[in-house]
Amino acid sequence: MDHRLEPLLEKPPAWLLPGGPDADVVVASRIRLARNLDDRPFPHRLAPEEARRLCTEVRERLSVFFEEGLALEPETLSKADADLLVERSLASRDLLEAPRPTLILFNQEESVGLMVNEEDHFRIQSFASGLNLQVAAKVARPLVRKIGSRFPLARHPKLGYLTACPTNTGSGMRASLLIHLPALSRQKSSLQHALQAAQKSNLAVRGVHGEGSRALGQLYQISNQRTLGTDWSSQLEAVQGFGQEVARYERETRRALLREAGPRKLLEEDFGRAHQVLAESEALTTAQALDALSVLRLAVHCGLADELGFSLDSHLMLLNSFQLQPGHLQARVGSELPPEARDASRARLLRESLSIS
Repeated sequence: MDHRLEPLLEKPPAWLLPGGPDADVVVASRIRLARNLDDRPFPHRLAPEEARRLCTEVRERLSVFFEEGLALEPETLSKADADLLVERSLASRDLLEAPRPTLILFNQEESVGLMVNEEDHFRIQSFASGLNLQVAAKVARPLVRKIGSRFPLARHPKLGYLTACPTNTGSGMRASLLIHLPALSRQKSSLQHALQAAQKSNLAVRGVHGEGSRALGQLYQISNQRTLGTDWSSQLEAVQGFGQEVARYERETRRALLREAGPRKLLEEDFGRAHQVLAESEALTTAQALDALSVLRLAVHCGLADELGFSLDSHLMLLNSFQLQPGHLQARVGSELPPEARDASRARLLRESLSIS
C-alpha cells in the first residue's frame, strides 16, 4: 500500500460521518462540477506531454488549497490502492483507466477533491453526509472560484460552461444522493414507482459507484440529468426535493413491514438468515456482505432488531459496507489478495467489527 494513503484508513471520509440529515435513508450528498480550459483541447485530444504539463500547473497553482491533503498520480498506484480511492469516491474508473497523465487531489477531510484530465480538464467534487446538498455546494464554491481565478475556462455566453460530453454543458453541475432503499427494494412495485418518479423528474438512477454499476446492498445513486437551461439552485432543489420525498416513502414502507403479518414474518426470517450469515460464514463476497448488512440495517431502522432483543449499531454497519470492499479490505490486511483470500478476510473482519457471534 502507498504509505501516503495510510491515514485514510484511520477515519471515514466526510460523507460517511454520522449525524447527517435523513441519514437513515440518505447516506451522502455529492456535488460534481465539470470545467475545461478555453486554450487547450479536451483531455481525450491532449498529447501526453500537454496532459502532464496541465497536471504540473495544477499542482503549482492549487497546492495551497490542498495543503494538508494529497496529490496523487494514478499511474503510480497499485490496483488495490486505486480501488480504495474509487470506494471512497475520490477517483473514478474513467480517470484511473485514462490513457494519459492524470491527477487526483483532495483535502484532509475528503470533503472536497479534484480530478484532472478525466473526461474534462477539471472534475471538482464535494461531499456531505446525509441529505445535505446545500452544504456540499458550499464546500465546492471556494475551489470553483480558485480554479476560475487561476485558469481561463471555456464558457459560452448563451450555453454556459463547455464540456466534453454535451449532457454536462451549461452549469456543468451534477448533484447526487447515495440512498439506501431496503424496504422499497422488498416491494418491487413500490421500488419501480419510486425510480420511475425519479426518471420523470429528469433524474438519473444508478448503482453505488455510478454509471454502469450495480445497486449492491440496495444502495442507489440519484442525480440530475439536466445541466443546460437551469441554474445551480433549481438543479439542487430538484434533487433535494426528490431525496426528501423518497426518504418519506422509504420510511412509510418500513413501518408497513412491521404492521402487516406476512411482510413482517418474511423480514424476521431474512434478519435471522443475515445474522447467521455474518456470524458463521467462513467466506463472504462483497455482494453477500452488503446484502446481509442491508437487511440488518433495515431491521434496526424499522425497530425489529430491538423487538427481537438485538443491539446493533446501524452506522457501524454502514461503515463496514464500504470498509470491507476490496480496496479497503486489502489496505487493512496490508497486501493484495486473491478473491478467495479476500472473502475469508472479509468474513472474519466483519465478525470482529460487529461483535457478531
